[in-house]
Amino acid sequence: MKTKAAAKKNDPGELKASTGTPLLAIRNLKLEFGPKEKPLRAVDDISLHIEEGETVCLVGESGCGKSVTALSIARLVPTPPARYVGGEILLHGEDVLKMSGEELRRIRGGIVSLS
Repeated sequence: MKTKAAAKKNDPGELKASTGTPLLAIRNLKLEFGPKEKPLRAVDDISLHIEEGETVCLVGESGCGKSVTALSIARLVPTPPARYVGGEILLHGEDVLKMSGEELRRIRGGIVSLS
């Protein structure tokens, strides 16, 4: 059995949740578009916690940040023009915002997918 650290180093596509670790935890996520002098905050301090096997639906008005939040989970929002200015996105306890390009490619489609 691989340890969490070994799974991350060798094959991020095989990350396993440890006991007590949620499948996904978004904490105080903030994402902006536009110039730093006059930013548009597309996601403003959102937090959520999803356990293995749960189904979650994001509901809100058009333009409130649902799609940007969902795309952020797999770090699919292009930077630039976007900037992650706060918070963290923890997938099985690993911060997606700190993952390398190779690690992101391995989680996309297998662990994280959008439909």
